[in-house]
Amino acid sequence: MRYSENREQTAELLRMVLPMMSRHTAGFHPLSYAVWYEYVAGANQALKAAVDALTATGRKLGDSDIQELFDRHVAMRDIESSMRLRARIQKVVEEVTAATTCASVEVGRYNDGLGVYQNRLQRDPSVAAIAELVHGLLDDTSRVLGSTSDLQQNLQHSVQEAQRLHTEIETVAGQAQLDPLTGLLNRRGLEQHVASSYPRGLPLGALLRIEINQFSQIVDSYGHLLGDRVLTTVAQLLKPASAEHALAARDSGGTFLLLLAGATPAAAAEVAGRIRRDVENCRIRRQDAQQSIASVSVTIGTAIVAEGETLGAVLARAASSGGSQVAGGELPVQ
Repeated sequence: MRYSENREQTAELLRMVLPMMSRHTAGFHPLSYAVWYEYVAGANQALKAAVDALTATGRKLGDSDIQELFDRHVAMRDIESSMRLRARIQKVVEEVTAATTCASVEVGRYNDGLGVYQNRLQRDPSVAAIAELVHGLLDDTSRVLGSTSDLQQNLQHSVQEAQRLHTEIETVAGQAQLDPLTGLLNRRGLEQHVASSYPRGLPLGALLRIEINQFSQIVDSYGHLLGDRVLTTVAQLLKPASAEHALAARDSGGTFLLLLAGATPAAAAEVAGRIRRDVENCRIRRQDAQQSIASVSVTIGTAIVAEGETLGAVLARAASSGGSQVAGGELPVQ
């Protein structure tokens, strides 16, 4: 199921979506509602970024804008997109096969024709016969060249289409590695990035396990929409902490992971302390600014990473440690 919100949550989203739709010139049609629903729900970060970029200068979105946003950022997430990709790949394969077969048949005919011309020339080597054979040979050669040219064009088109498909597949694969709400890597994305970057095991460093305190109570008290705002806010605070050799990910619920390759325990403690202070200094409010959470805090624990250790082992150790509250820049080491 594409949407997981219950009746009460969707009613709240409806109340927030309608005013946004009324500010723009696009019609009140299903595509427009779908775009603004996903924008307000906060689960489609790519769509939100695109809408914010378009409206940053006060631009009013029309039907063509909504159509493009829907096609690019809503429809592409559907399972139908995957089916279309597979169908297009199959079509490219079939086109290349058909073009190659036609060219192969034409070359075979040409080869057979050369044998016929040779036999006729042996039986009748007169000038008139030679002239007739040359004329026929030129016609056959022209036909083969035309077939070869068609094959070349078909192959060139197929290569271009394959490149476009490759780009789309990479986009879909990249989306599968991201948490749609926060835009951070998900657990699978973190595992794949680590496997690609460190095939021989992790380097020395640290793994921070960042857990939002009493996150389930926040959701129960303020609702899922404001709970989502808490998650996206914490995620935004983690992104600056992710330097060139750091990876941030959302594990599940209100838990995040920050892998700091090459970090010493002291450096990891400094990062953790900064994250804790940034979170506590935030005032998190709903998008319509009618409700806010008084305070949010996080518990941060760490596991020191040994040279060549697997991510699975570090994650298991970090999860079993449970973490401890970071205070005064001191980070408990497990």
